[in-house]
Amino acid sequence: MIGLWSSLLVLVLLSALFFAWPFWRYKSSLNNNGLNNSETQARLVENVRIFREHLAELENSLASQNITQEEFAQLKVELERNLLEDEASLRANHSGSSRGIGVKVAITFCVLVIAFGIFFYQKRGNLADVYIQNLQQEKLQLDYQDMVQNRDPNPARSQQLISEFEARLKDKPDNVQYWFLLARAQMEVANFAEAVKAYQRVLELDAKSPMIMAELAQALFLRDGNKTTPATVDLAKDALVLDPKNTMALGLLGIDAFSKKDYRAAIRYWQKSVDLMSGESQGRRALLAGIEKAKQSYVEAGGKAEDLTAKSAYALKLSVSLGEKVKASPDQTVFVYARAWQGSPMPLAISRIKVSDLPASVQLDETMAMSPTASLATATDIEVIARVSPSGSAKAEAGDWIVKQGPISMSAIPEKIDLNINEQITADGVKP
Repeated sequence: MIGLWSSLLVLVLLSALFFAWPFWRYKSSLNNNGLNNSETQARLVENVRIFREHLAELENSLASQNITQEEFAQLKVELERNLLEDEASLRANHSGSSRGIGVKVAITFCVLVIAFGIFFYQKRGNLADVYIQNLQQEKLQLDYQDMVQNRDPNPARSQQLISEFEARLKDKPDNVQYWFLLARAQMEVANFAEAVKAYQRVLELDAKSPMIMAELAQALFLRDGNKTTPATVDLAKDALVLDPKNTMALGLLGIDAFSKKDYRAAIRYWQKSVDLMSGESQGRRALLAGIEKAKQSYVEAGGKAEDLTAKSAYALKLSVSLGEKVKASPDQTVFVYARAWQGSPMPLAISRIKVSDLPASVQLDETMAMSPTASLATATDIEVIARVSPSGSAKAEAGDWIVKQGPISMSAIPEKIDLNINEQITADGVKP
């Protein structure tokens, strides 16, 4: 913030110099060449005296008939014109009062321009945003220093940011970034109820963000005393549809499965989350400990340990390719999933790849279920679908490219299923 005001001060000084320099040069020139008031009056009186002398000489010449009447009139007009020109020149050199007024007007104009510029920037500029950004950077640096010295970060810093975010959102109520930052800050100070409200507002403004869905689900989980609810589970599942690699959603669904004593499902969710993590983070170690506890609970409940390592008997091997007429960019999303034939549109197993990965071999199995109660193991007949989504939406939209195949009996799964994407969805044909 100091740097910003320093820059503004330098610009103001430069602009003032820009206006002051010509006036100073002009005044200096007048001081060197001009006359004061008494000198000007004396010159005017002298000019009148000389004019009268010359006029008297002309009259004498006319009386002595040295010049004609016509010549006399012409010479008189010339004398009068010279007198007027000399007077105008003298008065122009002595323009102190008018020059002073001009300088005052110019200075007043400069001051008004500068004042208006500062006022306009305060009202319409990004001064508050710059201040918040500097405040965030300062907080990150101080928090890092606390962590290096094994101290807990001071929560007052987060509270200060929360106040700034809330004040800024009064002026910009639809700013997604500030709502998101507010939610994160509320989470830092364990104000989970307010964090939920902020995340919900973000989701209203950005309904297709799997990250926000997962973080909102986590905020709900913490707000409700570390307990999963249908709302929490639904959000986590929706996040996984859009991003099957969302570790936060996988972790929450694992917790929900464990609380319902579905230990095998909990292990699948947590193991997939662990596989996506790298290094030896605290979160990864916690999930590994949870997996071991779920295995122990499964055995204690009468299950067999070998069942936990057995491969799924419900696996579909798909070969997905792109038709020649399909127009898609390499970074567009391809959803590959299986769902019940003429049943619920919720996928029983789903995978997400990119157009650049095609052609590709994709396997859908029981471990890719979004819910333990709705997996390939629970289905009788299914259909498999591959869909290119330019927008990345989990729901089919006009303009998507798609291929479907079904019904396929789960009691007679083909060795391999070929899916060639070649049909474009029209506005009339949009279905889940």
